[in-house]
Amino acid sequence: MTQAAIASKTASAATRHFSAHPTAINMQVGMMPFKMRHGLADNPLFSLEAMTDLASALPRDKVDYNLANLPVDVAGKHVPFNGLSPANTIKSIETCGSWMVLKSMESVPAYNALLDELVDEIAHLSGVAASTFDHRVAYGFVTSPGGVTPFHLDSEHNFLLQIAGTKTITILPHQATTTAEDIEISPAKSRYIEYRPAFSTLAQTFELSAGDAVCVPFNDPHYVENGDSVSVSMGVTFHDLTTWHRRKVATVNHMLRSIGLPQERPGLRPGQDKMKAVAYDAFNAVIKPVRDNQTARQFVKKHLLRGAAVTP
Repeated sequence: MTQAAIASKTASAATRHFSAHPTAINMQVGMMPFKMRHGLADNPLFSLEAMTDLASALPRDKVDYNLANLPVDVAGKHVPFNGLSPANTIKSIETCGSWMVLKSMESVPAYNALLDELVDEIAHLSGVAASTFDHRVAYGFVTSPGGVTPFHLDSEHNFLLQIAGTKTITILPHQATTTAEDIEISPAKSRYIEYRPAFSTLAQTFELSAGDAVCVPFNDPHYVENGDSVSVSMGVTFHDLTTWHRRKVATVNHMLRSIGLPQERPGLRPGQDKMKAVAYDAFNAVIKPVRDNQTARQFVKKHLLRGAAVTP
């Protein structure tokens, strides 16, 4: 059975969430952003009450939040904390001027089931088997009126689904607006990168209201400006073999840069990239027990990474 046939069989039994999409989705590195519609605007999993419960249930290092009255460019700058607990941040989100991300929502069965439905459907629309898209992660975003998510990038395929409220997302092509260092990956490295006014001529801007979804291509930097009401969004991220390989290489490149050996972008030297991917796999086998242990993970973040935050 062909990949397309497998994908069609899988999707036919699954719930349909997307509509008004292109006739065929291109999920290749370097594709263009595009907009779709989804049917999750009234889903109770994304009510503020549900988000509050989730923020209280997730491990503390899976909840990041800060004040949201920020400029588009905060690269190298301090992003202020709001002084509240995660639950109280959401309870007062209308007035506290904050932004929050709930990471690894898929650790909760109901969100994991929804994530799989969404990614399986994207695979079907792309004409590939559902198993093509792996390393699936779901994020929940809750933002105060007028909040800004500064210029940053995400090293995965990324769909932003607007559940409640409105926002504007501005996306730029990574090939023309990032450096080799910008796209490198490390837990100790913020994803905020420098924004330059000259980039504005390359920008694509999408207005999102409840029921809208936008595809943010792999590594394409973007910033988000919230509307005049509370916003709730879901981030759906995943990888194919190409993006996962590039993520491995980008991680090793950052390690090498940190010891004085700056590297070129992934993809320019395939032979070297393959060796870096092997090195990544070996290193990952050693640190995986730490990553999978909540206490050890929180110790590393607090004492070794000094609380470094990553913006999804």
